Order: sequence, then structure tokens, then C-alpha cells
Amino acid sequence: MEVKKECILGCLKGEHNAQRELYDLLIPYLNAICGRYLKDTSHRQDILQEAFILIFNKIEQFDDQKGEFHSWTSRILINLSIKHNRSSKARFYSQIETEKNSPIVSPEVLDQLSNEELVRFLRTMPPKYYEVFNLFIIDGFTHEEIAEMLQIKVSLSRKRLARARVWLQEKPKSLNAILGDYRFSIS
Repeated sequence: MEVKKECILGCLKGEHNAQRELYDLLIPYLNAICGRYLKDTSHRQDILQEAFILIFNKIEQFDDQKGEFHSWTSRILINLSIKHNRSSKARFYSQIETEKNSPIVSPEVLDQLSNEELVRFLRTMPPKYYEVFNLFIIDGFTHEEIAEMLQIKVSLSRKRLARARVWLQEKPKSLNAILGDYRFSIS
């Protein structure tokens, strides 16, 4: 996704057409990110609206020498989502009970998953592991950046990622239970 410099310049001048163009370009991308980070997705529209207000109000702070525009906007949205999760009393908890001898899902099953199903599966991970996993693996932030965003130590970020990986290695057995009524071939 490439944002044209003319669009950014138009937004700097407060031009509504440029703002609309930028919004239309970024909304699918930011909406997907928001869905991954918010514990309570019923607040997605509010967070997206707040993110765009910040983007338009702070657009003069964007420096194209430091990175891509969409990365800058995603960082704004991620920080807002994390802040919202901290302040929100809503908790996303889910427990999945699986049988000890449940069959292991074959790798072909993972190929059949949509992004939405995969996110639903990953959201069953303990929230603190999921947060670090999402920031490191999905969005490519370093442990130092994650530590700063989450206000934790770098070593804790690394530990949570390691625990998320262990969790993922143990979870293929429960994938069918998570995905509900879907019928997949199992080995």
C-alpha cells in the first residue's frame, strides 16, 4: 500500500478530499489491525475514529525518512488499542476444554483457515502472550519497541513470545474445538 505524497500534503493543508482519499486507502488495513489488538472488538469503530483524528492532527509529525506512512499510522492505532485494553474493564477470556486423546489436525487444515478463523484461534492464547506474539510476529516490532509500548522489560517481552510459541505447539489438538462446526480432515 502506497500513500501518495500529494495526499499527505493535502491532508497537511486540511483538504477534505485528500483526507477522504487517505481514509479510504487506510481503513481496510487499520481495521484488520484493530481487530487483532482489541480485546473487545465492539469498540473497534471508536478506536478507528480516534486513530484517524490523531493521524490527521499529527500528520505533520510523520517523517518519510524514518519509514512508511502506513507503518506510522499502524503504530498510532496499535498504541491506542493497547491503551484501550489497559483501561477497559472488559476482559476477553476463553477456555477450551479438549480431550486428552483428541486427534492432531493435519497441516492441510491450517491452509484452509481464513484470516478471521486464524485470528479467532490465536485469540484463545493468554492475552499477554497474544499481545507480544501479535506485535513481534505479525507486525514485526522488535522486543525493545514492544517493551516500550507495553511498558514492560525487554526480557519479559522475549519470555512472553517464547511462552506463546510453546502454547502454539501444544494447541493443534484443540483446533477443531475452536473452529466449531467446520469439518476438516484430521490425521
